[in-house]
Amino acid sequence: MRRLLAYVAVLAVAVWIGPSAPTAAVQPAVDNWPQWRGPDGAGIGRGAAYPDTWSATSHIAWKTPIEGRGHSSPVVWGNRIFLTTSIEGDEIPGRKAPDHLGFDLKPGYFHEDSVGVDYAYTLKVVAVDATTGRQVWEKTVHDGAVYDNRHRKNTYASPSVVTDGRMVYASFESEGFFAFDVDGNLKWKTSFGGMAKAGLGPGTSPILFEKLVILQGDQEMGTGSFIVALDRETGKQVWKVSRENRRSWATPIIVDGGGRRELIASGAEAVIAYDPATGRELWRTDGTRSHPIPSFVAGDGLIFATAGSQAKVALAIRPGPGDPTGTARVAWRYNKGTAYVPSPIYYNGYLYLMTDSGIVTCLDPKTGTVVYEGGRVPVPATFTASPVAFGDKILFTSEDGDTFVVRAGPKHEVIRTNSLDEPVFASPALANGMVFIRGEKHLYAIK
Repeated sequence: MRRLLAYVAVLAVAVWIGPSAPTAAVQPAVDNWPQWRGPDGAGIGRGAAYPDTWSATSHIAWKTPIEGRGHSSPVVWGNRIFLTTSIEGDEIPGRKAPDHLGFDLKPGYFHEDSVGVDYAYTLKVVAVDATTGRQVWEKTVHDGAVYDNRHRKNTYASPSVVTDGRMVYASFESEGFFAFDVDGNLKWKTSFGGMAKAGLGPGTSPILFEKLVILQGDQEMGTGSFIVALDRETGKQVWKVSRENRRSWATPIIVDGGGRRELIASGAEAVIAYDPATGRELWRTDGTRSHPIPSFVAGDGLIFATAGSQAKVALAIRPGPGDPTGTARVAWRYNKGTAYVPSPIYYNGYLYLMTDSGIVTCLDPKTGTVVYEGGRVPVPATFTASPVAFGDKILFTSEDGDTFVVRAGPKHEVIRTNSLDEPVFASPALANGMVFIRGEKHLYAIK
């Protein structure tokens, strides 16, 4: 994939709709899945045990059709599941995407897999009852032309929502940012204007910190890139920091760093830590070099960044006070085995990488030493979803809808394969003792 540059207008206009207290707040639970990749963005199920055996006809609590397409993962709080969807409408003859620049910074770049801008789209936020699969509400947030193309495999509903059990926050990037209460009442909305990403579509999900909702908005070759924090109650901007990083799709995380909280944002040029309360830069170090699509994970006092487009790289980075600009923060580097899209997972003292074809590498997270590599799934497969884990198991779900249950630990062992007979691109969610998988056409609850 080539780099490109376009000038993007960034407009932040918050519209306050009303008070934030919902009329029927969802009850909290110990094993909620409140954001992209669950608690702390780690991909790890908490609380109850989870099923590890199913098929398209067995162990399915319910199966609910979801109109349209979306790669946003199910987000679960109590008895509600929240997700987004994109429904393609009529063709808009003659509509063109913004002009993009190539690596040589010359105009006219067009990615061969860019599609979509010449159609209208209806974008929705959807709530489903986690017990029955009944759709509780759906709200249309956009109906009409979209700003830019997307990759033909991507959708305009790929970022996952984030919730605190009272409010639900949904980013559609160029098409807006929206806050609903859990009953589906719109509380505020805001826009950051057109956010071009080489005509490949959206992907970065919002996260929460104290009274803030935070969104990373990297675009094109860095012109117009930003990271912003909004007041969760009103949508008003609390802080916003300009960035020079080119387009990214990774979701930031918040970690403990030497007695302080640090907001870690990935980037090809630099990984940067901010004070999540103020946006003040705390430190920066080497970037991923490749497009930052996989998200961070953290463990053993380190942050792990991966990328797999132009270059294969995994970085272990030390958070906390220290050198604000140097490379000493990089504890180790491993230059193979990473994916273009799926994120890694840190689990029970090991770091697991996977390629887009499902080849698994297990590393010692403290040193980067290979524990095993070349672990394969039993059939040829391609992966977009990121792995999740519970108990002594890690789940790897392929685009064919096959979930490979792999034993966590120092030896690669595929325990079984569970098939849904439906393509899957979204990452699974683990909550309330159930596995929730969004297929191409249906949302599944597995018990």
